Parts: sequence; structure tokens; C-alpha cells
Amino acid sequence: MSETNLASANLDFQKSFDASLQPAEELRRSPEAQAEVERIGKANTYLPLDRDTELFDWLDDQRDAKLCGYVTSATGSGLLKACQLYRTQYVKRRGTLLEIPATVIYAEIDQHGGPTDLYCSIMEEIGHPLSHVGTLRDLRSRAWGTLKGYGVKILIIGNADYLTLEAFNELIDVFTKLRIPVILVGTYYLGDNILERKSLPYVRVHDSFLESYEYPNLAEEDIIEVVDDWERKFLPENRRLNLTQIQSVVSYLRLKSGGLMEPLYDLLRKIAILKLDEPAFELSQDNLTRKFGRRKEPKIKFNRKA
Repeated sequence: MSETNLASANLDFQKSFDASLQPAEELRRSPEAQAEVERIGKANTYLPLDRDTELFDWLDDQRDAKLCGYVTSATGSGLLKACQLYRTQYVKRRGTLLEIPATVIYAEIDQHGGPTDLYCSIMEEIGHPLSHVGTLRDLRSRAWGTLKGYGVKILIIGNADYLTLEAFNELIDVFTKLRIPVILVGTYYLGDNILERKSLPYVRVHDSFLESYEYPNLAEEDIIEVVDDWERKFLPENRRLNLTQIQSVVSYLRLKSGGLMEPLYDLLRKIAILKLDEPAFELSQDNLTRKFGRRKEPKIKFNRKA
């Protein structure tokens, strides 16, 4: 074969190979349908329920009585979003800064949750321009001064499972010296395996967070309310699935979500995309089970080891 013919053959092969690498969704969906799938995939919301009102009342009581405590729930319950909502009820944000007074501060911890990470997270939430500048001593002094200056009356720490012993002790000092109650927010691991740890260094931590609150999972009526709200927000009226009118589907959603809000939203996105791809698909518990049979049910609570 001549070099010219060989080059031509290689070019044809490359074009064929590149075509085979096209994303699968581009091959099976029109651009309009793919755009709709992308929109549904990014659907993100939160619906406050009666359980949130009850949580907020408890947080108000802790704030007024100046008592520290902790809130636990299963992963994906929606608790972290609820805490963000609680903060917005009391404090407004102007750009990246919180308006003064900021009576409620809610900060989420990233791994590895040491004292420096703790103060950086708090200062980032406030919008302080020097949230990552200086030594631990500098950050502590800056954070304490800012908390006092902003008139903070309650400090809520999300993902508290990540905190180290040293960071827990920093929070205890915030309470004892500034009289700002601290609320830890995390999974059941926080309460069962950290605050109940049978270790002498953790006695101070245990005895500083004696008040507890368990954020409940969704009841069936909550699931119905959440599903209807999601469909109204993200599906055009002429393409609503009306899932709550199919009792077997409600049962399926409750079982597969474990009563947790985030897994429920995951399922709603999957079902909406499925109906977009297969308009004739009949929604029922059996059909959904066959279609999504590989999906596991979430672990709500592990048995604690002795």
C-alpha cells in the first residue's frame, strides 16, 4: 500500500474511532432532550417541613438558655440545609459578608477538622478577608473578636463528626469564655461514637454537650409533600409525573430513600429522566424496582460496636 493510501486509511479509521467515542447521551437524545436532562440533573432545592419548625424551636431554646448541645441525623437527611435555612431566618448576607448583628453563625467543617480548620470555616462564613491569615493564635483572637463584635448568640457547627479533640476544646472555650452556646451538627456517629467515647480526654467534651436532639426522617406525608413540591418546581405542567397519585410509587420512594431527603431527590431526578427517555414507561413499584434494581437502600443507623 502506498504512503498516500495508508494515510487516507488511517484518517478514515480515526474519524470512525472519534465518532464511536461520542458521549452515549448525544447518540440517543436530541440536543433539546439532552438540555432538559442537564437541567433536571442540576435540580437542587429544599422544602421546609414541620420537623424543621420543631428543630428551630429547639435551637431557639438553646440560644435563649445559653446551653450547648448537638443534633444528629442520618446522612442525607437534609439537616445541613435545614441549619442553613435557620441562619437565613436571623441573618442576612450582603454579597459575601453577613450583615450586623449576626446573631446566628452556621459554619460547616471540612476534613480534617483541626482548630485551624475550625476557625477558618467560621471566618469564611462571616466573610472575613483574613480568614486564612496568621497562626492559630491569630485566627483564634480574630474569630473571638469577630463573634463578639457581630453579636453572635448561637454558633452552629455542621459536619461536627470531622472535628478533632483539640477543635472540640476550642469550641468549649468559646462557650465558657464568650458565653456563646455551641451546637454540634452531625451524623449518628457524632453522638454514639465521639461524644460517648470512653476516653479520659473526651470527658470534658461529653460533659459540655449534654443536650441532644434527633432530627427525624421523612414520614409518608412528608414524602408526598416533598415530591409534589419538587415536581412543581422542576417539571413543566404538561410533563408532571403526578407520582403521589400512585400509591405503589410512594411506597417505593419511601422504601428506597429510607425516609431521607437527599436520596429522595436523587430518585426523583432519575425517574424524571427515565420518563423523558421512555415516555411510554408505566410508573409502578414493580417497574421501578426492575429498572433501578441495582440501587441499594441507605443505611440509616449502624449497630454500635461494644
